[in-house]
Amino acid sequence: MIPAVRLHHVSFAIQDLAASQRFFGGVLGLQEVERPNFSFPGAWYALGDRQLHLIVESPADRQPAGRISRSDHMALEVSNIASVKQALQVAGIEYGEGGNQALGMEQIFCRDPDGHVIEFVRYR
Repeated sequence: MIPAVRLHHVSFAIQDLAASQRFFGGVLGLQEVERPNFSFPGAWYALGDRQLHLIVESPADRQPAGRISRSDHMALEVSNIASVKQALQVAGIEYGEGGNQALGMEQIFCRDPDGHVIEFVRYR
């Protein structure tokens, strides 16, 4: 069993950051919150005690062969990444690691049976 703590965020792929910021920040009135210095552009918004993450990604970059897309996913905050890895391995589910340890987080990404991306994240 995976030790999910709570839903952390939902993420959308976007193409025009400024237009999305006008919509989510201006029209919807969501508060933009600080975002780690990732190597790709985007914006984060508060949704109560959860978040919406916007990630700039062109349609051509969304499904490259052999890579799980960083956009259009839900993230579950977990207390132990090693337990997640073990549970996925036992179930025979392929996963990839996020590689953002330097930004204070451990991440694992996998797909559900219908291809939706699920992120498991532990913040340090």
